[in-house]
Amino acid sequence: MKQRVPGRTWYSAAERRRPRLLIEDDHPALEISDFAAFRDAGFDVAFCSGPGGSPESCPLLGGADCDVLAGADVVLQGLEGGLVADIRWWHPELPVIVKGGTTAGGCSAIPACCSVKGQLDAVRRALSKAARDEAKERRATNLPEQNSY
Repeated sequence: MKQRVPGRTWYSAAERRRPRLLIEDDHPALEISDFAAFRDAGFDVAFCSGPGGSPESCPLLGGADCDVLAGADVVLQGLEGGLVADIRWWHPELPVIVKGGTTAGGCSAIPACCSVKGQLDAVRRALSKAARDEAKERRATNLPEQNSY
């Protein structure tokens, strides 16, 4: 498993920070990508190639949380077979966009051949939806108690 994380910004607890995108994909070209389009669009980007032939290298497959995943605001998942169920179990609040997959488990889906612009748009939509859902939940829990007659 290969991971690349912008250490200083990824684990920062600063209130004003850029959204953090975790790209999980086993395509070899992505191991050396700088993800400039996402960075230029205002995201901090981490990359994980997935467990590949060594499932023991992946904390999720070993029944533990993953520090990189825990720091993400959104995940763009492109692994064959994926780890979507594990991601959703550990972080049900986390927006997950599945490349070439289905929308099962509350995830969004985009075609496998989606352009970088299309992927960027999907990530923005997922973050916007998550923010709306969170705001709606906060409003629902802060509503005054209703009288029952």
